[in-house]
Amino acid sequence: MDYTALACFIWTCFAYVVAKKIHRKKPLMIFSPVVTVSVSTILLLLAFGISYDTYHRYTQGIVFLLTPVTVAFAVPIYENREVIRRQLPILSIAIMVGMFVGVVSAFLMSHMFHFNNEVTNSLMARSISTPFAVVLASEIHGSASLVSLFTIITGFVGMIFGDLFLAFTRIRFRTANGVAFGNAAHGFGTSRAGQRHETEGVMASLTMILAGLFMVLFGPTMVHLVIWMMS
Repeated sequence: MDYTALACFIWTCFAYVVAKKIHRKKPLMIFSPVVTVSVSTILLLLAFGISYDTYHRYTQGIVFLLTPVTVAFAVPIYENREVIRRQLPILSIAIMVGMFVGVVSAFLMSHMFHFNNEVTNSLMARSISTPFAVVLASEIHGSASLVSLFTIITGFVGMIFGDLFLAFTRIRFRTANGVAFGNAAHGFGTSRAGQRHETEGVMASLTMILAGLFMVLFGPTMVHLVIWMMS
């Protein structure tokens, strides 16, 4: 029996439950389970010399749950379908533009730091939720483990700094705020948007799902187009 695998699984579940209870008592962003569990897990892995690939492999059962969780975001979308139907054309354009900007910025950053092709392709696939990003990574010769890591970091940063960015830009339109969170920070951002306002949560959910679908369908072509344009 692999006790390391069992320990990783138990720790992840235990840390989340404890972090959730702490966040209920102290509902501050710094005490969010995403922050506390991520930081404590990173420190634990470093302390025991466990690599990310090993931890990722041992917690695949939990990672698998991301797929049904992503699908569950469709429930509020269905409940607000009339509002969404009216705004779908402009929403689709905003999502496509956001995807393109995400791919271009990832390519430019990779070029600046001289990353290899695998890292570059993984970065360009990281702008959507993990289940979609892993599928896209396999299509453009990226790394599933790297794209999972990059996606989590992207969502984490977007969730933490999203409020500050929207406050700085003085955007008050709930729909726009939701689209920004869903497009830039996917699952983490959708969770934060739902905490801010129901409308923002619904639009973030729709944006995250549509962005994932669009990226899986058109992402490979977009990635090759960006590489061709920037080469």
